[in-house]
Amino acid sequence: MLRFDRYIGKNIFTTTLFAVAILSGVFMLGNIFKEARPLFVGKHPSPLLVFQFILSVLPFSLMFTIPFSFLAAVMLVFGRLSADNEILSMRMSGQSLWRIAMPVFTVATVLSGFCFWLNTEVAPQAKSRVKNLLMDAVKEDPNKFLDPGVVQTQLKDKRIYVRDRKGNTLYGLHIHDVAAVDKNYASNFYIYAESAQIYVDMKTSQIKLKLENSFAFTTDTNGTKIPITVEDVDPVLFSFDNKRKKRIKASSMTNNEIRAYLATGPDIKPKDRAKFSNTVTFRQSFSFACLAFAVIGVPLGIGSRRKETSTGFVLSILIGLGYFLFHIFAGQNKDESSNTATILYWLPNILALIIGLWLFRRARSK
Repeated sequence: MLRFDRYIGKNIFTTTLFAVAILSGVFMLGNIFKEARPLFVGKHPSPLLVFQFILSVLPFSLMFTIPFSFLAAVMLVFGRLSADNEILSMRMSGQSLWRIAMPVFTVATVLSGFCFWLNTEVAPQAKSRVKNLLMDAVKEDPNKFLDPGVVQTQLKDKRIYVRDRKGNTLYGLHIHDVAAVDKNYASNFYIYAESAQIYVDMKTSQIKLKLENSFAFTTDTNGTKIPITVEDVDPVLFSFDNKRKKRIKASSMTNNEIRAYLATGPDIKPKDRAKFSNTVTFRQSFSFACLAFAVIGVPLGIGSRRKETSTGFVLSILIGLGYFLFHIFAGQNKDESSNTATILYWLPNILALIIGLWLFRRARSK
């Protein structure tokens, strides 16, 4: 059986790697264009910066692609073994179905351990690092956000349009502040300038504009447009002060950091405390997806027959999608107590185990 163990384990591992490479590539493309649009707006983005961003995005893709790739690998490999009667040959030699599937459980345990480390340590740190990379991109080239003829939406709470640009001089500048932080102005604050100079204020660590021939409007509670004096306004495009107080987000903190924050942090609202606790639970439960998929994937894969190997792939997609949607549903829980979310997050693993054991019993009796 050791030779069969190596044979099955090798097929499972190599097929998983192949599926991870394909799915991660697709997944990363979506994340790159979602999170890194500022890097590609400029005509000459730094290759090193883009490469660093790709490496930072990679852990997010692996969080999801490893479990689903493993499930697809188990379904495809055991479907082929069943179609070629290799499973039948091993069972005729006196080996139980559990013993035949032992390499799958071994690979699943290794992958689950890797996913646990990835979800709780690597991915949160990578998410925090992405924000710093975007900040570096702006400091590297402030004009990266200001290509003429395009409505720029990369900057938070701002919509910017530039008719033309020559060097650091902008012409026909329109700025809509859709969510002004300054309470002196309404949320629909608008500035127009015939020309503006873009410059970096190192004292305040901000990228600002010097407006020329400009005017501005704000909107009162009745929707009336009110002109204001723009000389009193110094529009800030971007702040790159690394020392400023950062908003604490559970998605950018490791599990140990979240536990320390909940234990020693300031007074936290019950709703926020539940959100942080649920993040820890989600990462833990999702890390064991490979083990859950191993139990349910082996008997389902064996059910595949010759000339129907695509059935295993379709089933793996449906199971993985259902598993992921269940976690999304659990994440929508608004209960201030984390007990309900804990049950919902672990329920897919429990259901997969129960269904897998039932399928194993059926497959063993055939």
